[in-house]
Amino acid sequence: MSSQTSLVDIGINLAHDSFDADRDAMIERAERAGVRRMIITGSSLASTRTAIDFVRRDPQRFRCTAGVHPHHASDLDSAAANELRELASAPEVVAVGECGLDYFRNLSPRDAQLDAFRRQLELAVEVRKPVFLHERDAHDDFLGMLREFRPRLIGGVAHCFTAGRDEARAYLDLDLYVGVTGWISDC
Repeated sequence: MSSQTSLVDIGINLAHDSFDADRDAMIERAERAGVRRMIITGSSLASTRTAIDFVRRDPQRFRCTAGVHPHHASDLDSAAANELRELASAPEVVAVGECGLDYFRNLSPRDAQLDAFRRQLELAVEVRKPVFLHERDAHDDFLGMLREFRPRLIGGVAHCFTAGRDEARAYLDLDLYVGVTGWISDC
C-alpha cells in the first residue's frame, strides 16, 4: 500500500475483549496497511466507556461511537439510557450506536430491541450526532423506524446489514451511507 494512503476504519471493535491479547499488534498492522484513523465501536455502556478512554489516550488516531447493540438491548433501562446520554454527549463520541435490530439471534427480545433502537434514535436527534446502525433479519421494522426518524437525524451509516441490493438501496434512498463489513468475505 502506498505511503500516501490514508484510510479510516469507521467500525473497529477495539474495545472488545477478543483483542486483549493482541490489541497493540492489531493497531500496528492497521497503521502499516494505511489505516490512519479509527472509530471505535461502542456496543454497550462498558465498551463505550473503554472506547472513550482509548480516544483520550490517542485523540489523533481514535474517535468512538456510544451505543447499545441490539444483542444488549435488554440492558438499556432508564438508568442505562441516562448514562448513555452522558457518554454520547462526550466530545470523543462522533456517532450514536451501534444500534439497531437483530432478529437473527434475538439475544434480546424484539420488544426490547425496538425500544432500545427508538431510544437511541431519539438520543441521536437530541445530541445532534449521526447514527451507526446494525440490522440483521429485521429490515422492515428497521426501515420503518428509520423512515420515521430520518428527517430529524443528521446522518448515519448502515454499518451492518446482511440482506441484498434492495435493502442497500432503501438505506441509500434515506441518504444514509452503507458500510462494507466482514460479511463481504462470505460471498
